[in-house]
Amino acid sequence: MCSRKDITMKLTKRTFAILASLAGVLLLAACSNQAAPAAPANQANSSMTATSSSAMSTTESSAASSSSQAAPQTTELGGTYKGMDEGDDITLVITGNTGTWTQVEPDGEQEIKQVSIDATNQRIVIGDDVERYLVNGNQLTIEDLDQDYERDTVVLTKQ
Repeated sequence: MCSRKDITMKLTKRTFAILASLAGVLLLAACSNQAAPAAPANQANSSMTATSSSAMSTTESSAASSSSQAAPQTTELGGTYKGMDEGDDITLVITGNTGTWTQVEPDGEQEIKQVSIDATNQRIVIGDDVERYLVNGNQLTIEDLDQDYERDTVVLTKQ
């Protein structure tokens, strides 16, 4: 029979192993967003139990999936763009997936519209108008998708 001390010792060792595995998984998940050499992850993985190794693999896969789902187009799209549209001065300020479109007419009248961006479909919504956008270096080309009129294109330059 096992004594109470033996059972407590086994539970303590098992608890420690589980906590150490969990700490390793959390550390790997936290570091997965940074560029880290593969060797330390492999060394940590080999010192874990089979159960914690499979948990770590699952966590690494989840972290890799999460980081690959980021929208890099939106990140590179962020900033201030300026240009002209039919004589009006245009300033587009983008932060993340939103922004503002400021249009100033030659007589000084100003109109400001809210902007939202769908990087997956390369669409930009300016006020109520859905447009298509294309980024080429520091230029942002916005095309009107309305089929009723001839295609209207605005080219803005990143400042």
